[in-house]
Amino acid sequence: MKTPPLWTCPQCGAGFVSAHMSHSCGRFREADLFARTEPRVVALFDRFRRMVQACGPVVAIPQKTRLVFMVRMRFAAVYPRRTSFRVGLVLARRLPAHSRIEKVEHFGPHSIVHSISIAAAGDLDATLQRWVREAYDRGCQKHLSNRPRRPSVP
Repeated sequence: MKTPPLWTCPQCGAGFVSAHMSHSCGRFREADLFARTEPRVVALFDRFRRMVQACGPVVAIPQKTRLVFMVRMRFAAVYPRRTSFRVGLVLARRLPAHSRIEKVEHFGPHSIVHSISIAAAGDLDATLQRWVREAYDRGCQKHLSNRPRRPSVP
């Protein structure tokens, strides 16, 4: 299935899957997001970034309070804290209950954000990598190619 081109905000140049999506419309720096974090948190984030990049091509976009990872759509967000960071992964399904999932939010019927805190190297494990891979596929919009096509009406 061919996907349409991204809409580009004429003011900030950010790309979106549909026109006029809400965003902060500014230019921000990754260094500013992590300015108040402990150095070990930056090292953990670098490892997390490599987990995301292992899935395939990705763009990292610093925003006012977070850094998002995007392919066609944003699929992961990182919210830095002083001693940890929170990751929000956009999935099409709700994951089974897991002690590492702190919060689950629904944004429409097929966008479910799972929040996970990363505070130690052990948090960056194979389970998280599977979840990141699933979110990456969502960011590629692979879920659209799996949908049954509606019959055309004559």
